[in-house]
Formats: sequence, C-alpha cells, structure tokens
Amino acid sequence: MRLASLLPIALAGTALAVHAPKNPGSNNDAYIKKLDEVTSDVLLHKTTGIEAGLDPGVVSAVIPDPNFPEFSLYWLRDACLVYDMWLNRLIEKKDTKLRPLADDIMHALTRTQHVISLSGNQFTGGLEEPVFFYNISMILNLSYRPGSPAADGPPFRAGIMMKYAHWLLEPEAKNSTAWVAQNLWPAINLDLQWISTHWNQSSYDLWWPPIWGGSYWTAALQYRTLKGGAALGRRLNIMQDVVDYEQKANLVLDYMQTFWNPTEGFMSETTDVDLTQGRTGPGSAPHTATIYNFDMTLGCDDKTFQPCSPRSLSNMRVLGEKFKKYWPDVSKSIPKNKPGYYGFFTEDQFIGGHPQFFATYNIAEVMYDALHTWEALGHIEVTKVSLKFWSPLIRDVKVGKYKKGTKAYQVLTKAARGWGEDIISLCAKATPKDYVLVESVNKTDGTPMGPRGMIRSLTAALSAVDTRGGMVPRPWDGRKPGSKPKDVSEGVEFAAWDEGEDWELIGDENDNGYTYEQAGEAFDAQDQAYLEALYAGRECEMEKPKASERVEVMTDRTGLRKSLQGHRFERWYEAMGY
Repeated sequence: MRLASLLPIALAGTALAVHAPKNPGSNNDAYIKKLDEVTSDVLLHKTTGIEAGLDPGVVSAVIPDPNFPEFSLYWLRDACLVYDMWLNRLIEKKDTKLRPLADDIMHALTRTQHVISLSGNQFTGGLEEPVFFYNISMILNLSYRPGSPAADGPPFRAGIMMKYAHWLLEPEAKNSTAWVAQNLWPAINLDLQWISTHWNQSSYDLWWPPIWGGSYWTAALQYRTLKGGAALGRRLNIMQDVVDYEQKANLVLDYMQTFWNPTEGFMSETTDVDLTQGRTGPGSAPHTATIYNFDMTLGCDDKTFQPCSPRSLSNMRVLGEKFKKYWPDVSKSIPKNKPGYYGFFTEDQFIGGHPQFFATYNIAEVMYDALHTWEALGHIEVTKVSLKFWSPLIRDVKVGKYKKGTKAYQVLTKAARGWGEDIISLCAKATPKDYVLVESVNKTDGTPMGPRGMIRSLTAALSAVDTRGGMVPRPWDGRKPGSKPKDVSEGVEFAAWDEGEDWELIGDENDNGYTYEQAGEAFDAQDQAYLEALYAGRECEMEKPKASERVEVMTDRTGLRKSLQGHRFERWYEAMGY
C-alpha cells in the first residue's frame, strides 16, 4: 500500500502503533526514573566501599550474601563495568560526588596489580588474575575462580585508569599533568606492556572456562587500550613505547575482523566454535564490547563494531533470533518482529542457561548509542548487511543513505527507538518489585531469579538509562568532546528525496506478522566461490580477489579456527596468503 506521506500514518496509529508511537518510550519513563533511583543507591551504598564492609574502591559482584559465596567477591571484570559507568557520570554528567570514589577506584585497581596469586606475580601472569577477596588478597579456592587467569583483566583495568587520566588532564578536573604522569601512568603502562607482549595468546572463554581460544571481547578491549594508551603517552609526552602500542593496536584490529561470520551475519565471541566443546560462536560479549568501545567520532565503523555499524545491527537481529529459539517458553508471548531477551551465549548451561538482565539492557543501550550517532552524522545508511535488522521492522526498506529530516529517516529512527524501548519494557516486566535487579530472568516463566544486586545487571541498567537520556561519552583517546564523527553529511550522496514515502512499519496491535526478506546477497559469485574453496582447503585453485576486494573475505574465520589457536595472528596472516 502506498501512502502519500508519513503524517497520515502517525495520525491513524495503525502502521506505527507498535514500533513507533508518537512519543516512543513515554510508557517507560516512570519505570526508568524509579530504576535509576534504586539502582544508583544500591551500587553506591550496598555493593561498594567501607559502608558495605569492603576496602575503599572495591565493588562486590553482588550485594554481599553468604548464600552466594562464589559471587560475593571482588571480580575485576564486573567491577570495571561499574567503574566505567561511574566515570561516565562523573565526566559527562558532572556528578562531582563521585570524584573521591574515583580516586579510591584508582588505588584499588593499582593494588590488584601487585597481588601474588595462583596466576603468578606481576611478571609471571598475576596481572591476569580476575578475582580477589574484598581486602584485595589472593583466593585459593579454585571453585571461586573459574576461567583464571583471564586475559581481559589488564586491558579493562588499564582502560578504566586511562579514562580517568585523560579527564584529569582537562582544565575542568583542576589537576596537574605531573600528577597523572607520576601516579597513574606507571600503573597503566604496566598493563600496556603486558598486553603488547601477550596480545596474540589464547585464553579461557569469557563465559565457558573449559573453552580455550581467541576471544572477541578480549581483543576489543586490547585494541581500545593500546590505541588509547598511545594517545595518553603522547599527551604526557612519554613517547618510549607509543609507536609499539600503535602498531600492536593495528594488528589486534586486523585480528578482530576474523570473528565476523559473513554467511550468517553475526560476530562470533570465540575462535573455538566446536559444538562438542560447548560453543558455536554466537553470544552477547561483542555487544558489551561495543558499548565500552563506543566512540561517536568513529561513526558507523564496521572494523571497530560501532553501535550503528551494519555489522552491529545485523548481529543484534541474528543473535536475538537465536536466543528466541533457545528460550521458546519465555519468548512465545513476544511478537516475532519485536526483540526478545539476550543472554550469555546460545548454548549456555550456566545455572540452567537463562536470559540475562545485563545482556538485554546492553542491546537497548547499543540502539540508543546508534541513534545518537545517526543524529550527529546527519543520515542513516542502510546496507545489504544491515538489511537483516531493518527488513523485519520496515516494509519495502531499501539500501541507500537517508538524510536527517526526510520521511525515510523519520521512519528508520522511530523503528530503532521503538526497538530500544521494547527492550526496556521487556526488562521492566521481569524487574523485582523492589527494583533491585538480580542476575537472570527465568527462561520458563519470565520471573526474576539469582542473587540480588548483581552489579553487571545494575550497571547495564544505569548505563542504558544514561544513554537513553542523551549522555554520550567523549572520545576515548583524549580528544575533545563534540568532535565531528566520520562521514558527516557534507558530500554524502543520498537516496532520492522522496525515498521512503511508501515505507511503513510492520505490525500493529492486531497483527504480529513477521516479514524477513533480505534484498540482495552479501557476496557476489566470485566471492562466494572463493569462500567455499577456502573452507574446503582449495583456495590455491581459485583466483584470489584483488587487495581492495578482500576485506570481507578476510573477516571469516570459520576455516581457520585451528590455526588461530596458539600463535593466532601470525598463522592467520600466513594462511590468508599475505
């Protein structure tokens, strides 16, 4: 059906009723306000610091509970998620009461570097120890430290200290360059040197410790930290290792591309995709990394998996559909063209394998970040890859670039915002009555379950709340906030001005129909033949694409899984014929 304009659609309330109400998200406002109030209080007063019975700057993975001793510990990864959110509130929202806490955090993080643990000391592997007691001491109980050592510890810890260091160099912080150089840089550089030396070594899987291989999450953290560390070194005029960090960052970025599965359209979490070992690749960690590595000045960059990138949008859809199939009971009441719950990964059996609050809120935040970037760019580009996301939402959507202010842009942004709001509504239904979030949502009946005050759930909720409210973190390499993103509207070739007149959003209150038709293919015939030959080990028989055409071929790592274990990048580099 062709409609003369979008105005009659909005007034009629039919085609736009489900995914693009006149004020998307207004029904969630009261929930968001209460959630922010309760969650902020729990994090500040019940899970951290002296008031909760912990050392200054230490955060418990849950509200301390003797019934959950394996969670009532100082998990570095979970703590850094909280620290990142707090620093965003200090820096971007000017929440100055967090300044003393930020100083305590830096002290606690530095102390973790010097604990002699089962992983070793700071020279033999101790920097990768992921968990400590509340007094930042060694844990000997092996059941309390699964997945140890963990290679994501050094880049995450250094990245948090780096974010604070960059801000302390700004006039608003009223600090001195000498203080940062003398107190923070040595601790940051300790982790940077470890990453630079060990970046291409495999490690335990993020969620499933028996798995040993490459991790997208870890690689993404390493890239940001090495790149940001080089930038901080230049700001401090400490140039000794800057070039090395920049070079290693580029190698890590190349390695990150090997996790992309172009055939199915998702970003794999791991290089080990052997189902007999418990993994096939799909999981939520890449989108959590997307939030941490979000930098609006990078635009919709695929290589760094920015929120509005075609790969990110495709991954969001493909992963969501896989989780719906994995949890049929809790998903059966969710309309097919609406988002469902997300979890650890698609074969998860940890404590029964249930949807996770943190992963589900993360997806909402990614969508809000994407909306902010499109607004700054001044346009949205729909590609063959991102059609996987858009097609189920908008009938007749076409590949092209659509300028802000056009009808097509309005339809696209309303659909995207509606997607984010639907996720918030989904989380609201499962939120405990006291608003203290737990770990999981029961996969059978949709009720909350798990230890109270799980900080990764609390943090994901607050981070989504802040992003929904318009907060955008400044560039993580120390550049000034407000820098223009790549590919701004000037000079961009747009689709025809009336493109999108006949678009309509799919689904209304009486129709839960689902349209999932993708126009076009991601690869031409030559590319497809080369990929098939690569999988079969016959690539030598094929004419290899030219260098300028090889970027998508390079990104599939399915046939290279074995060679990526151990000395990862070098063998991949050789196998690709470079």
